[in-house]
Formats: sequence, structure tokens, C-alpha cells
Amino acid sequence: MLTPWSRAAGYAALVTLPSWLWGAIMASVLLSFGDLSSFTFDPDTILGGGLLFPPVAFVALTVVRKTLPALSRWRTATIDTSVYATLVLVTTVLSGWWVGDVMSEAVDWAFVTMTIALFDLQFVVALGLSAWGYDRLVPTAPSGRTGGGRARAI
Repeated sequence: MLTPWSRAAGYAALVTLPSWLWGAIMASVLLSFGDLSSFTFDPDTILGGGLLFPPVAFVALTVVRKTLPALSRWRTATIDTSVYATLVLVTTVLSGWWVGDVMSEAVDWAFVTMTIALFDLQFVVALGLSAWGYDRLVPTAPSGRTGGGRARAI
């Protein structure tokens, strides 16, 4: 069964935005080495592709959930987290290249960003949100009902 566009978009927003914000905030904290007096949350401190990542990830996860059938909860979460991680890598390389970095520096920084995302648990948050949001993808009948009819007493 394929997921409707509205459910796929809601799921993509649920996975992308909170995990991206978690990663950006935690990366800022990690990069300040715990010194909260130097904590800033501006576009310069946002990692993971900068401001390019959220719309690209939202569109990509929406398309992935619309085109692929919902498998089991953890298979779906694993596929979507892999797509999410790949998009972090690609958007970081593109963002670095766009601002004028040499391609090798942009790729190096992208892998540093991936390492930071592992340490600040951004990918774990994306995996958890993906597993939690799985029920939004798969329409389920209310308990005790099958196919919209009356509940049967057995």
C-alpha cells in the first residue's frame, strides 16, 4: 500500500525538522566545548548542509515515502535514516562548494559534519522519529474493527 502525499509530507516534516534542529543545537554546544557563554545559534553554526538541508531532506523523504511502500517499522526507519544521512553529506558538500571552498575541502568538511552528527546523536534522533512516525504512514483500523464494519464478538 502506498502512502498518500499528505501523510508522506507530515512524516518527512516530523523526521527532518526536529532532528535537524537537535543536531544544529547540539553541534553548537559541542563546538563550544561546553562553554555556554559562547553558545550562538545563527546560520554560521548550523551544520549538516546549512539552510539547504531541511528543504532538500523534506522533499526527498516525502518522495521516498510516497514511492516506496511502508515496510516494517524498523526497515522503514533504517531506509529513511540512510537517506537522511546521505542528504546531510551531499548538502554539506554542495553548501561548501557553493560558498567557494575547494571540492576536497568541502568533502572533508562534510565528513567532519557526519562525525559530529554521530556524536551529537542527530542520526539517532532521526531514527527514533522515523520509527515513532511510522504509524502516520500506515493507515490502521481502530482496534476491534476490521474493514469498517461492526466489531465482532468472538
